[in-house]
Amino acid sequence: QKDVTEFIPYVFQVLSLMLELQNRPIPAQYMALFPFLLSPQLWERPGSIPPLTRLIQAYIEKNPDGVKDSVTSILGIVQKLIASRSNDHFGFYLLNTMLEHMDKAVLQTFLKSVFSLLFQRMQSSKTTKFMKNFIVFMSLFAGKIGAQALIETIDSIQQGLFGMVVEKIFVAELQKIAGETERKITAVGVTKILTEGPAMLNDTYISLWAGLLNALVHMFEEGVDTSTPQDEHFIEIEDTPGYTTAFNQLVFATKKPLDPFAGAVANPKVHLAESLKKASVRYPGKLQPLIQSGVKGQAINKLQEYLLSANIASLS
Repeated sequence: QKDVTEFIPYVFQVLSLMLELQNRPIPAQYMALFPFLLSPQLWERPGSIPPLTRLIQAYIEKNPDGVKDSVTSILGIVQKLIASRSNDHFGFYLLNTMLEHMDKAVLQTFLKSVFSLLFQRMQSSKTTKFMKNFIVFMSLFAGKIGAQALIETIDSIQQGLFGMVVEKIFVAELQKIAGETERKITAVGVTKILTEGPAMLNDTYISLWAGLLNALVHMFEEGVDTSTPQDEHFIEIEDTPGYTTAFNQLVFATKKPLDPFAGAVANPKVHLAESLKKASVRYPGKLQPLIQSGVKGQAINKLQEYLLSANIASLS
């Protein structure tokens, strides 16, 4: 109430931890606080952005129905964060949490606008960090909402745009994805695109299918590409006049990354093999020629290893 600036980030961290430990339904006192947390003034303080993001994530995880009427306000915060080279990853954290926990019907109205926002940011200020987060977001979208929904949403912005996404984003940048959880999300999402998106196996985008499979196998088998363009070696300093409290992580309040596909996918390589087998049954005689003609070098041997690990002798 006294707005003691130095303590605010710590308060948000403690609140996040307390809320994450709550069982559902969460106490009404927490929900009474929620509208205040969406106040734009709070998000002007750089030191408050990391703990505030985590706190909003906790609300979405614990009570998605209770915050669904605030989706527009949350997306307003996302828009501000995505516009910042320094804070765009926090915007993706919120988007990913919404994808994972909120009802698809609640999000449906906003999806095209969200993708338009992300493509606009990519055009105006493309960075390696942004591209990696964008790939993880699209992969989570494919895994949770569906590959065909991802393709249709992107193509609703501009016909044929998803082809550019596959070629210029997924295939070009997949090797840069780092982090065990992020790589698993990406693997599951790309597998869904390859095997559950009809547009990838009909005339629309079939020419890109083998290249995307190649990129996924290379991501599995090769190290992370840590190269960064020269102009990204400098940290952007936001326009923050006056004194602002820096963010300091409380040791006991560290948040561990959660696997959104825990229990559903144990081994992404085996999951790829099993998904390819299912797709080959739905599209008999289609996958094997694509693999033979388009998957090159060691990738074809590695793919065979995945199939054997899944006890699959061959594709239909």
